[in-house]
Amino acid sequence: MTYQVVAFDLDGTLLNSQGQILPSSKQAIRRLVEKGIKVVLVTGRHHTAARPYHYELQLDTPIICCNGTYLYDTATNSMPLANPLSKAQALQVVKVAEKYQTHLLMYSRDAMNFLQINEHMQKFSAWVQHCPEQIRPNLRQLDSFEQLIRREDEIIWKFVISHPQRSVMEQAVAELPTDQFSCEWSWIDRVDVAKNGNSKGGRLKDLLALWQISPENVIAFGDNHNDISMLNAVGLGVAMGNAEEEVKRQAKLVTLSNDDDGIAQILQQYC
Repeated sequence: MTYQVVAFDLDGTLLNSQGQILPSSKQAIRRLVEKGIKVVLVTGRHHTAARPYHYELQLDTPIICCNGTYLYDTATNSMPLANPLSKAQALQVVKVAEKYQTHLLMYSRDAMNFLQINEHMQKFSAWVQHCPEQIRPNLRQLDSFEQLIRREDEIIWKFVISHPQRSVMEQAVAELPTDQFSCEWSWIDRVDVAKNGNSKGGRLKDLLALWQISPENVIAFGDNHNDISMLNAVGLGVAMGNAEEEVKRQAKLVTLSNDDDGIAQILQQYC
């Protein structure tokens, strides 16, 4: 099999437990690019939070963001493929979060927005401040979500709901109708809420169609539930050794953890 594209989830996959790309992975990706193989980041992150890694790897391909909610063209700062939340849906998520007193992170067109600082936001904010200014993620604290949502020219991509008690999050998610919302656990204490119909696998297929590349000619790496659609969509879906057990069962191969050289080993063997 001649593989033409390799797709990577970021957190827990291409990034190790310290939030860094392993040198072995960087070298392997550099070899892919030299061979003419396209490398695509497919992430739950906002594009401004994925851009530092895109820059580090010197990629020129689009980024699939917010679990497939949109395709971000880095060259033109545009979203040629997108399926954002409606304003009514965004307001509904805010209402549910207020009811259950969960922390909420809202991804708008060009920023990640929050009202209160929690432990996760403290760590994330510290990372943001260490990024070079020209590629620094746009993180901002608001007085109100509703005011931003109601702006006529604003776009809301997704929300991240978090709470120390999983049962509280489960109750909140249960109030969001599955025919309107896609709710995917991106971490043990975080749920990504986007418009129904969005998935990493679906948006990757859209991008491959634009490139006229068969999904069979693609390798994808992932570690969490929001990666399953992508792993199932391609010719070779690879789960990380640190992945959830369900993700491993869905993958065609399981490699070493994100703290080891598993990505490089797979790429050396198959590319």
